[in-house]
Amino acid sequence: MKNKYSKCLVVDTSYMPRSIITTERAFVISMKGNADVTWTHPVKFGLVNPELEIFKPSVIKVRSYVNVPYRKVALSRDNIFKRDNYECVYCGKSGERSKLTLDHVIPQSKGGPNTWNNLVTSCKKCNNEKADLTLEEYGKKIPVPKRPHSIMLLKKTKYIPEEWKDFLFF
Repeated sequence: MKNKYSKCLVVDTSYMPRSIITTERAFVISMKGNADVTWTHPVKFGLVNPELEIFKPSVIKVRSYVNVPYRKVALSRDNIFKRDNYECVYCGKSGERSKLTLDHVIPQSKGGPNTWNNLVTSCKKCNNEKADLTLEEYGKKIPVPKRPHSIMLLKKTKYIPEEWKDFLFF
């Protein structure tokens, strides 16, 4: 559980993601008055004083705008695996890179393009079962695939809290 809630997303005044830092560093930045805690994780810091309860920050907003040029994420097999957390979107099994494949949500045989919105991570078993079926024909629902923000892939974040998703996907 420590690793799952050990990171904090930093956004600027325009709510653009700028960095991912440790929850401890985020706490210090907010206590110094340089940022406001926007969301917290559902866990508290382990403190010496048991009566003092401080939740770990999940998203902090810095008080000044940071002008950083937008970086577009390249469409690649590795980046799609990272976006989907190395898990099959159909059955949820996670696996080694060698046991995963890419699947076209709309099959190539039916005009499906090679885009962020049409490529997902799949295990070999599910990919073979789905073959050239559409999602409706296959009968399974999946989250809508989206292009990730560059920060998510740069930091190789394994767990993405729900409250980060509005900032990291578009």
